[in-house]
Amino acid sequence: MEETVFRELSPHPNRQGAGRQRARAARGRGPGVRAAAMDDDEGGAGPVQLPGEKPFIVRWVQKNPKAVDALLYFVFLIVFTLIVFNAQGQPTDASPYYMIQNVRRRWGRPFENVTAASDWFEYMMTTFVPLTFPNRWYNGEPFGDSDLGWPGGHPETYRLLGAVSLRQVRVRPGTCSVHQELKATVPSCYGDYNKENEDRQAYGPVSDTSFGEPRYQYTGAEENGESSFRGQATTYYGGGFQQALPSVARNDTQAAALTKIMQMRDTTWIDRQTRAVFVDFTLYNPSLDYIVVVKLTAEFPASGGAITRTYTRMVKSEHIYPRTWGTLALVLECSFLFLILVYMALEIRLIMRMGFSGYFLRFWGLYDWFNFLLFWAAAGSRFHAIVLAGQLPFPPDDKVFVNYEPPAYYIVQWKNILAVNAFITWMKMFKYMSHIPFMTHLIKVVFSALPDTIGFIIAMFFVFFGFSLSHFLAYGDEVEGFQTLNDCFLTLYRQMLGDFPTVDAEEQSNRLLGPAFFVAWTAIASILLLNMFTAIVIDGFEKVRSEVEKVGFLHFMNNQALPPFQNALKKLRKLAEGGDDDDEESDDDDDNEVGREVRNSLLTGCIVASGSQTRLRV
Repeated sequence: MEETVFRELSPHPNRQGAGRQRARAARGRGPGVRAAAMDDDEGGAGPVQLPGEKPFIVRWVQKNPKAVDALLYFVFLIVFTLIVFNAQGQPTDASPYYMIQNVRRRWGRPFENVTAASDWFEYMMTTFVPLTFPNRWYNGEPFGDSDLGWPGGHPETYRLLGAVSLRQVRVRPGTCSVHQELKATVPSCYGDYNKENEDRQAYGPVSDTSFGEPRYQYTGAEENGESSFRGQATTYYGGGFQQALPSVARNDTQAAALTKIMQMRDTTWIDRQTRAVFVDFTLYNPSLDYIVVVKLTAEFPASGGAITRTYTRMVKSEHIYPRTWGTLALVLECSFLFLILVYMALEIRLIMRMGFSGYFLRFWGLYDWFNFLLFWAAAGSRFHAIVLAGQLPFPPDDKVFVNYEPPAYYIVQWKNILAVNAFITWMKMFKYMSHIPFMTHLIKVVFSALPDTIGFIIAMFFVFFGFSLSHFLAYGDEVEGFQTLNDCFLTLYRQMLGDFPTVDAEEQSNRLLGPAFFVAWTAIASILLLNMFTAIVIDGFEKVRSEVEKVGFLHFMNNQALPPFQNALKKLRKLAEGGDDDDEESDDDDDNEVGREVRNSLLTGCIVASGSQTRLRV
């Protein structure tokens, strides 16, 4: 009996040959042809590939289409990430951040103290002009010729490009309504700024240099090189009354700038009709090859006082004036756009197969085309910036102001669109990994909780809007963070997440409603609504878990993910050693055949042994 079982367990050569023959026949190949090929191989000849036989790589791709799609999309993500690094800079380099912070500390922080027109002139004469047109070292020694033209106080690394622009916008008299009883007391009134209320009439003293006309003349947006600007109070258009401070690299440039500022002060350049004053200049950092467009904005709204803010837009000069490195980056971006066209063609073919309605009723159908739309919007903004920059002189003349804000604006928008699309593009990896069980489980949990989540969002909106109105009415004129309805939404959302920056100000503003609103909001939003959302997600998870069997990560890797790659490496190793990959398939089939015979033999031996024990008992 033991000898019989042992003989059954041993791989019999005839059985191996039969298993090999069956495996070859199953692949539709003649056993005689394959045997001859094997004999030739054993005799020292190289591996033989039959006519019409597909290479191993092609067969592997056909057997694992989902894995191939995921790998190709991962390569797509790598290219996209390289473009993101080109747009923003290296992920470990914080130099652009420190540069912007330095500019804001040197020019912007003192500018925040401006609260009236007199403060603006004081800032310009004591801070801006000496900082922007320095002519002496910190020890009082005069600059040499090579040291002039570097703002920020030497040794700094900013070169001033072109002249500095001083521009203001004004409103016409009688642009607001005065109460009937007070018209005699208030003969003239100046309202808020808008395009209809803008005053374009020349003003100021008449001098010989102005040829009998008032000194300050209105110029349009095209002549100023300016564009519309969204400030804190309203939107300001590109026209206005502009003055320029030349940046000629001479020791007397600072004195000339101070003289002009004092003349503007003495001739009341800023008056009751002024609604905003803009100081624009451009810095260049040769060490980092960055251009920084700086705008110091002082708004004088009808409510009184001044609203000051420093705006900066920083772009790499290669992004708008490409040279060697910039040209290579453009080639990479164009290649990336070609990949997007390939993906779009694949999706169009899928639309033709599924139909328009069937395709766009799918979540991934809408997701893919929104993703494509953002890619092309980013590319349009990128190339439009290059076109705009090509129409501007670079470098500019020291006596002329050249506004690089329009191309810089579109470069910033390019980065903003890429920022939104970075999240969307990487999240799309779930689409290509949906065949993985634990990914499928996660996606099903999200879609299972989606209907209840939509109802929750609607209910949340009612609560948010009601509390936003109440806070806007109670604190809109006193507490920062509630001055507009949009600010109320944002502040309440921060409070819901545990950030309470306005609690003390609310209580000081209204000792009765302050604590009452705070307790009511935190109780409803933080305690009730957030826990309801958590319950919705848990309920969706329980539904999916009861319907779908969860497959662990290790189980998936060992039984589904790794075996195709292990087999591929094994066959590639066989090919590298000079063997035939079809022989490897034959060996695998033979191993499977022998394995089945071994299992049958073990089963037969167990049955025979069990029968013998039964007879012995009898």
